Amino acid sequence: MTTALDPIVEALIFASPEGVSTKEIARCIKAAGKTAREAAPEDPPENIMQHAGITEDEVNAAIARLNLVYIQQGRAFLLQERPAGWRIMSRMEYGIWVREMFPDRRPARLSPGALETLAIIAYRQPLTRSSIEAVRGVVIDGPLQTLLDRNMV
Repeated sequence: MTTALDPIVEALIFASPEGVSTKEIARCIKAAGKTAREAAPEDPPENIMQHAGITEDEVNAAIARLNLVYIQQGRAFLLQERPAGWRIMSRMEYGIWVREMFPDRRPARLSPGALETLAIIAYRQPLTRSSIEAVRGVVIDGPLQTLLDRNMV
């Protein structure tokens, strides 16, 4: 059973190009209530104001309900939480067709130097660039920049 909150959460996730966190979804919904109250202080729209006190737990519950509806309807997508936040993602069983749509996109591999640098960071964190270079024995400008570009460190 969906609620009035569900399509709002769905719209925010759909509109976000890079993903959106649960905290950010709740913040946007609260901010809309504040904006509505400022625009019409004597008579703010009820459909907006009813969600002005939303919590992150309510957002997570809405996401769970949406995913349940998608599964029940046999939709080809789900809402999934990634490191950058919630995103609408194709279900795994449709992967073969989705990959055909993007033939040039293949998983990029890390170089051995980048893998070694990442392993050192994971094992010894927190540490500085110079301490990583001391362990590896070489300058790590390239591998470290690769890891930074991919948001891995």
